[in-house]
Amino acid sequence: MRRHLGALLTFSGIIAGVAFASPTVASAAKVQMMDPAIGPHIADEARHAHDQLHFSPASSPIVPRRTRSALAAPLGPSAPAASVGNLTREVFAFAPYWALSANDQTNWKYNLLSTLAYFGISVNVDGSFNTSDSSWAGWNSQNLVDMINRAHTAGDRVVVVIKATSTATANAIVSSETSRQAAITNTISAISAKSLDGVNVDFEGSCPSPGTACAEQAGITTFMNELSSRVHQQWPNAMVSIDTYSGSASWDQGFFNIAALEPYVDAFFIMAYDMVFSNMPGQAGPQAPMNGWTYNDSLSVSQYLGKAPASKIILGVPYYGYTWSVGSNQAVRPGAYAAASGGANSRTYGDIGTCFASGPNTLATYWDTTAQSPWALWWSPATGDPCQGNYGAWREVYYDDATSLGIKYDLVNANNLRGTGMWALGYDGNAPELWSVLSVKFAAPWQPLGGILTGGPTASTSVTTGATRTDVFIRGQDNQLWHQVFDGTTWSGWEPLGGIITAEPSAISWGPNRIDVMARGQDNALWHKWFDGTSWSGWQPLGGGLASAPTVSSWAPNRLDVFIQGQDKALWHKWFDGTGWSGWQTMGGVITAAPAAVSWGTNRVDVFARGQDNQLWHKWFDSTGWSGWEANGGTLASGPGVTSWGPNRLDVFVAGQDAQLWHRWWDGVQWNRWQALGGVVAANPAAASPAVGHIDVFVEGADRALWRKSLVFY
Repeated sequence: MRRHLGALLTFSGIIAGVAFASPTVASAAKVQMMDPAIGPHIADEARHAHDQLHFSPASSPIVPRRTRSALAAPLGPSAPAASVGNLTREVFAFAPYWALSANDQTNWKYNLLSTLAYFGISVNVDGSFNTSDSSWAGWNSQNLVDMINRAHTAGDRVVVVIKATSTATANAIVSSETSRQAAITNTISAISAKSLDGVNVDFEGSCPSPGTACAEQAGITTFMNELSSRVHQQWPNAMVSIDTYSGSASWDQGFFNIAALEPYVDAFFIMAYDMVFSNMPGQAGPQAPMNGWTYNDSLSVSQYLGKAPASKIILGVPYYGYTWSVGSNQAVRPGAYAAASGGANSRTYGDIGTCFASGPNTLATYWDTTAQSPWALWWSPATGDPCQGNYGAWREVYYDDATSLGIKYDLVNANNLRGTGMWALGYDGNAPELWSVLSVKFAAPWQPLGGILTGGPTASTSVTTGATRTDVFIRGQDNQLWHQVFDGTTWSGWEPLGGIITAEPSAISWGPNRIDVMARGQDNALWHKWFDGTSWSGWQPLGGGLASAPTVSSWAPNRLDVFIQGQDKALWHKWFDGTGWSGWQTMGGVITAAPAAVSWGTNRVDVFARGQDNQLWHKWFDSTGWSGWEANGGTLASGPGVTSWGPNRLDVFVAGQDAQLWHRWWDGVQWNRWQALGGVVAANPAAASPAVGHIDVFVEGADRALWRKSLVFY
């Protein structure tokens, strides 16, 4: 799925070469956002009405939930009480019954989830449970027991979703005291029967006469009051949540009165998707835009915060998108938001990735700068369509990917919401990038490592006495080199290594028990110090006239490549080949900060630098020689830091104009868009990779101390 992303996103959200007219932005104070005719979850469940599902009857016991130890909150606003384990926010995920039968759950990363909601049990109009549909078969299956046990073993909550299968059913249940009480009694029994941790209510009703208070609104509020009281009386720590529409907090005359419901729920799950059908009926468009139109995520969050505390708000995100037929003339390529010639087709993220990988004719991918999400266009032939559509028409798809989801997660963090949640598990197609962005945004708190820095740090990973270790070096306030080591379990504390250095150092390990450190001396020359597994050498002068800190990389044992900004602002290069040092070689260009270099294989070096236009520039060496300079976008407030955890993998980190850490990576096929990682970065960042898929990023914080963020990519 990652391989189709081609546009280059800058920090300001502008895509080179693609421009869109900005849709009209609604006023939060004036627009009353009507309830949808059909709720998002009801509509999606209807698409699975004819799925052939096969469940094994439950045959093993359910294990109790294990307690996850809470970790410290991340740098910035304190994490809400919902934090569990290493998560800094609630991550609430719907597990629909149609996903259980495919055993997708074996690929779910339970350590990146806090609550799994089994969707669900259908409630009849009289409050009884429907015991003849597929969701009931899933409720009584071994598949569900396996999911509960995996979740409980990981320390996650599991809650049952009680759902109405239509708007009329939801209205009928909450309008009858008898039905409400029956539904509550049956729900209590269901929670107890499976040793669950709470309940989620998915009654997607509506007011028959929109714009005026209705009995149905009073009914759902009364129902949640009575349900919450009963559940919490029996299980004080249970979670009671309710699914509400993206526009529900914009007014008080819809089915859900958010302010009235707030005292009776632990969390609101905002179904912040399917907005396109109200924003632009009859057109293709983004279903969960960040900005613009009438309905969007930013406005929805703002409205909810006016009715409920942040600690009760969960922003739902879609793991699916919609495709439309938008034109039948192959010679005429439609533009964004094209008029649709038919209804929308729901496609999961995994389905969209499979379609793109099959190579549809004339596929083009774009980025919507208003919605902050991707879309794509291709021609679907009448026969032989690799995407199996055979529409004889142009097709447009709007969806969310790791980048756009990350932007929504930034909205969650910026507003200190309880967390996020996805509809739905199993829709990712086992794509690792969607798990990775959850890890980056919600499972990577900043760790303080002390010290007083004068400039950015440097880090190196190496193998010493059979174990992987990370060595971090800084220039202290006394201008000497300081060092501490992480052995995989604990940090050693700071030790001085002497010298007088005038910029941040750079370090690399080319083999077991070997570390080489480069630094600029007070004479502006390059100086070299190394560790041989037993002791540190003295300082060795290597000449040159450095206008910046150096960077060093190694592509083989006994090979070192050093790069600097020269006095002429060009990139300069010097190398050690195992027998001696070369002279200085100019590499051209005009760079405005210290460069960064890394090697992901033999005879391969990648160098990155900030150009005079403040964007990232890239140059590399391989078996054919040196490349020219390649522009990589962004607006940098520092020099870059770079690391690689495997062949054809590059991860670059910089301080953005907003002073937070930003990340961009090469996945072997293309460059992915810039991703915000938070924090406050006061100087050039540094990065090291102790294992495949694992990166440690180090920065000088606003307090001049060293901070670390540990990232895991699945």
